[in-house]
Amino acid sequence: MKDIIAIQKKIAPETIEIIKKRHNILRSIGHLEPIGRRGLAVQLGLGERILRSEVDFLKDQGLIDVNATGMSLTQSGWSLLASMSEYVKELLGLKHIEEQLELKLGIGQVTIVPGDSSKDPLIKGELGRAAAKVLQRMVNNGDILAITGGSTIATIPKHLPKLNKNVMVVPGRGALGEEVEIQANTIVAALASQLGGSYKMLHVPDNLELETMEKLYEDPKIKDAIAAIKKANILIHGVGDAIQMAKRRGCEPESIQHLLDNGAVAEAFGYYFEKEGKIVYHANSVGIRFSDLQKIPVILAIAGGSNKARAIKAVALNHRQHVLITDEGAALELLKLC
Repeated sequence: MKDIIAIQKKIAPETIEIIKKRHNILRSIGHLEPIGRRGLAVQLGLGERILRSEVDFLKDQGLIDVNATGMSLTQSGWSLLASMSEYVKELLGLKHIEEQLELKLGIGQVTIVPGDSSKDPLIKGELGRAAAKVLQRMVNNGDILAITGGSTIATIPKHLPKLNKNVMVVPGRGALGEEVEIQANTIVAALASQLGGSYKMLHVPDNLELETMEKLYEDPKIKDAIAAIKKANILIHGVGDAIQMAKRRGCEPESIQHLLDNGAVAEAFGYYFEKEGKIVYHANSVGIRFSDLQKIPVILAIAGGSNKARAIKAVALNHRQHVLITDEGAALELLKLC
């Protein structure tokens, strides 16, 4: 494939640009369907006249349907989009970047999706789609999956087909008290439904007083959930910007100042890291503890956006990530940092 793409770039570079543009249009329609032409033009930053000719072409090829409610992909459109994935990655040189990051960060498998989620929110859905593919290959009967919350991780269940796996899904930690849709408990239930497994919930907020946490540990349901979490053999977690996450968690001003003073750049499952991976703060929470990570055979991190590169690197430097799913924007920045 590399040789074919090299020839295309030399002999017909304009074809490469057309393919990239049409792939982006198909991908955007897939995320937003049904969507009108004007809305899609705004989303893609294309003139309506240019988009009209592209839409007409894709419709004539049987890849999209256009009706009164808007545009949507046909089954052929979905099939083509899936089959284009590896080709587009090779076209953009992402395969080579994946290999470089695996070596530089010591990660077993790096998967990169095209785009930058810090500039295009739809790319979060692509991260979720890539994570769903990895999960389908990875999950086996008897597994216990621990998963944290977040807007990117919340997209994973949407891209999983209905499976019939004898697994259990548990939240990796307590809730942040933010939108219900992106809390760990909500994602746990949705993911278990798609996998065909069971789940347990953990109805405990973050940043509790230690005395309160100790009392909660005595509750039978919480004890049961924590026991399952401690047995997890797969952890799926996001990576956040340290200061943003501290504010979302409702940390006290003095705690935020402590993070600033100590150069915190990343947050993952309640731990805060400076740029070289050193832990500089830990929020009071119920769930996965740092000491548990060594016992978990598979740790899968999902994070994208060029603005997250420092955070991703810091977490990777601290402890081994077996799988990293990220986007082109973050990957290019990571290469610079490494």
